[in-house]
Amino acid sequence: MIGIYAPALLVAVSSIASAAPCDSLARLTLPNTTITSAMVVAPGAFHLPPGRRRSSAEFFTGFDRLRAFCRVQATLTPSPDSHIEIEVWLPAMGWNGKYLGVGNGGFAGSIAYFRLGEAVNSGYASASTDTGHKGASRDSRWAIGHPEKQTDFDYRAVHDMTEVAKAAIRAFYGKGADHSYFSSCSNGGRQGLMEAQRFPSDYDGIMSGAPALHFGFKTFVSTQLDAFRDHGGKLIIYHGSADAPQNSIDFLREMQSRMGPNAADGFMRLYIVPGMRHCGGGEVPNDFGQWVRPDDDPQHSMLKALEGWVENGVQPQGIIATQYKEDGNVATGVLRTRMLYPYPQKSQWIINAH
Repeated sequence: MIGIYAPALLVAVSSIASAAPCDSLARLTLPNTTITSAMVVAPGAFHLPPGRRRSSAEFFTGFDRLRAFCRVQATLTPSPDSHIEIEVWLPAMGWNGKYLGVGNGGFAGSIAYFRLGEAVNSGYASASTDTGHKGASRDSRWAIGHPEKQTDFDYRAVHDMTEVAKAAIRAFYGKGADHSYFSSCSNGGRQGLMEAQRFPSDYDGIMSGAPALHFGFKTFVSTQLDAFRDHGGKLIIYHGSADAPQNSIDFLREMQSRMGPNAADGFMRLYIVPGMRHCGGGEVPNDFGQWVRPDDDPQHSMLKALEGWVENGVQPQGIIATQYKEDGNVATGVLRTRMLYPYPQKSQWIINAH
């Protein structure tokens, strides 16, 4: 799985990451953290663990074309009953100066390698966690009689992952990330909102898809995002209209009612995607930046629009959603497009856009 340390690769890595070679990150000393491995993966040398297969056409699979990166694996034990595994992937060359944390669907239980791959492929440093257990995404038996593992799943694992990732970035590149972002859907959307609520300085921008607002064991998402707003954080929520979006609409309305519409709109946007199912899919334009690609732009990607909001103060407005001839397969070409506007504005078809 790990690539060979070719001399040219070592020279390139050490010249860019002059503060610390990759293998030296194994000696990082962090609270409740054991670094189990820190090694350079040569270009195209990463292979998915057995049993991990692409379940959706949108998932990144170009690991054979992936640039070299420093792969850090760690186990976190914030409680005696915790065993949180994380991975941090750091591009050896071409880092864009940003950190992108990625989340999990369902009850998690595994590292999101597809998400790590697409992030590094687009120049981001990235991190993922299994949230403290191994298992299928629909399996919650691990939580029975384990309140600390429930806490890890609810919010602690993602926060601790983020702290380790930021420490690894500082050590490897000799500087912290210029900006930090989080992007995920479903339970991952909930994870992003929990970060904004409980750890408002972890991320500058959060893209939360179809957030499962009441999916935690003991802790639930609230509208107490004042500290995140005051930190300068920006939030984009998206939800498919064919995926029971009322909870996300109610969340926005509660924010507006409690803060006032202008204050809420100053840091938050909600996009309802017509006809889209859970996190994507449906015979409608449903691709708008929830999958990270190197050629993304703010007109077609909510993540890039979020970055523009955080970094340049450009408030997101219309985002173009695309439907490909084969759902999720960019190579098949564009079938049709639609302009998405922040709720409650209505979306509009784009004629002859392709």
